[in-house]
Amino acid sequence: MENNPPRKKVAVVGTGMAGLVIAYILKNDPCQRFEVELFEKQDKLSLDSASHTILPQGGEGDKQERLDLPMRALADGYYENLKRMYDYFGITYGSRRFVYSLSTLSDSSHEQVSPYYVHSSNNHQIPPLRPEGLSWARWLIETCYLALCYYWFTACCFFVAPRTVESFGAEESLRQYVGRICLPRYYVKRYLLPMMSSVTTCSHDALLDFPAIDVVDYERKTFRKPHYTVLGGVQRVEKELSKGLKNWLATKVTSVENVGTEVKVTWANTLDGQNHSKLFDHVILAVTPDVIGAIFEPLRSAVAAVPTTTVQIVIHRDFSKIIDCSKSLWRQIASNRSDLAPQPFHICSNAEATESTHEHPSAYLITNHPIAPIDPEKVVHTATLTRVLRSPTSRQIVNSIFEKKVSGQEKSQLWQNGDGNVWLVGSWCWDGMVLLEGCVGSAMRVANGLGVQVPWMQ
Repeated sequence: MENNPPRKKVAVVGTGMAGLVIAYILKNDPCQRFEVELFEKQDKLSLDSASHTILPQGGEGDKQERLDLPMRALADGYYENLKRMYDYFGITYGSRRFVYSLSTLSDSSHEQVSPYYVHSSNNHQIPPLRPEGLSWARWLIETCYLALCYYWFTACCFFVAPRTVESFGAEESLRQYVGRICLPRYYVKRYLLPMMSSVTTCSHDALLDFPAIDVVDYERKTFRKPHYTVLGGVQRVEKELSKGLKNWLATKVTSVENVGTEVKVTWANTLDGQNHSKLFDHVILAVTPDVIGAIFEPLRSAVAAVPTTTVQIVIHRDFSKIIDCSKSLWRQIASNRSDLAPQPFHICSNAEATESTHEHPSAYLITNHPIAPIDPEKVVHTATLTRVLRSPTSRQIVNSIFEKKVSGQEKSQLWQNGDGNVWLVGSWCWDGMVLLEGCVGSAMRVANGLGVQVPWMQ
């Protein structure tokens, strides 16, 4: 009778998308070589933990609905691995039509000014809608100007490559790139920054500090591609990925350290305060850089240069934030179509940042990164998340960790992913925008490093 080698013990710290994906892959290894344990400081898995269940206004008999926080959208051309995984699990996603109104916030009164443009996603509204209060002449001039700038920027994304360390010896930021291609400041301030900020949920200055290659690559791959959202919410994804997994909830990992050929994980139970520790063959950190720096000493100095920020998301019913002159516009949108009406997004900016407010079909408003006051009596739920940002410096650090050669640095001098059997996964653990595709891609990379077949890549 053949003796099988003992199974490898693996600890996965963090239960967001990346942590659950790598835990699922290892647990379902065809050769059954791994025992996986999940560690989560919250009292529930974190992928869907910020979301909120609401009861529609019709009454208690109506069906409850789960509002994803943040909205997990995906697009053709950029989220290829994420889509493959959804298809493998039979998770359905649909193309959503959104209408974005762009407006500014008054510095004196903190009130929204009438929209200066209305954009329809997924190309479902041609010609573009004209905001009320904007004359036909002004709207025509604005539309022509926007078209010229948009197609100029798009052409540059395809034909003017951003400067990178690998190709030029220095990393070019988005701020430097838009200056080099002579993109008008009016377009950058009123269109590019507000729309991209709704994706990155950070300040305008932080966005302009992103590596230009990130934004250009995103724009190029998603050009004229449809966007989707998961039907039924991300809780369906969490349920599929977490089936059969052993997890330790309400456990805050305080230290990860190498002990010989093994890795020691120390944690505290957040309910009773008791400390515990255990040795594992591999540890996978699926947490943000600030958390990694606090618990894993070999990466403390490196990840300190990876910027992070906190982002607030608020579910509320403060409809005073929705300007009156746009209400008839949304009615016009719905009446013009016989199928499901598009969902409005209000993109409102001041000089420093942009907030986006989604008019959800459930009659609730979801505001990301609010910059204008919201009536606290009308707030239903608030979530605060850590957002990892990008910069030319952090791009070099991340690429060095994940074995992408960086000019002037020797591989032997750098901590590499997998050294000492410690691995990193997450939305920031790849060379691209900090989005869900990075979660799945980084998890697949660790699986390949451990010699495990990814089921949706067969």
